Amino acid sequence: APALELGGATVNIDLEYSPNADGNGANDGGTATNVETYGAGMGAGVTISYDALTIGAYGAEIENDTPAVAGLDSSRDVFDGVWYAKYSFGPVSIGYSESYQDQGLAGDFTAATVAKTVRTATGIFESESMSIAFNVNDDLSVSYTETEDTYDAQDNAATAIADVTQETEALQVAYSMGAMSIKAYNMETTNPGYDNDAAKRSISEIALGLSF
Repeated sequence: APALELGGATVNIDLEYSPNADGNGANDGGTATNVETYGAGMGAGVTISYDALTIGAYGAEIENDTPAVAGLDSSRDVFDGVWYAKYSFGPVSIGYSESYQDQGLAGDFTAATVAKTVRTATGIFESESMSIAFNVNDDLSVSYTETEDTYDAQDNAATAIADVTQETEALQVAYSMGAMSIKAYNMETTNPGYDNDAAKRSISEIALGLSF
């Protein structure tokens, strides 16, 4: 929808609908093929910007038409949701975001010591992330991000499977001088793949760019 101006704030609203939201639709100009897995899908998003503050939210739902005997719970639809906020003051920007993803899958619960894939594993995936960026000057910027991704098995039995939290911390630095730029980051992840038994992963990279 066209942007709206309300009390000094700019509001952007987006709406979407698909009669067949399976994700395997045809390219532009083609005809989508009907499937029995998923039905219609709809989504809505809104972004509000006021001075240095930006707030946004988005949610989408897809009808689950597959019978439970095929491994899907047809009574629980697929849902994705996220909201975020960002505020900038001078050379500093801070951001915060939360997300939620439920694929509507039914079946055996995935153990805490087994790697899991979003949209494939049963259960619910939730995420919480914060970041801060500092533009030291026109040439140098530094940023830090911390994210907690939690797998909720939705197991309420007496021998319930424990939830698993995957934690990620990342530090980024970028510097430019004339035609040269240097970018570097270090990222460390605990419980990668939502697996309590997985070894901690750490990766560092430095990139040099030259313009001619």
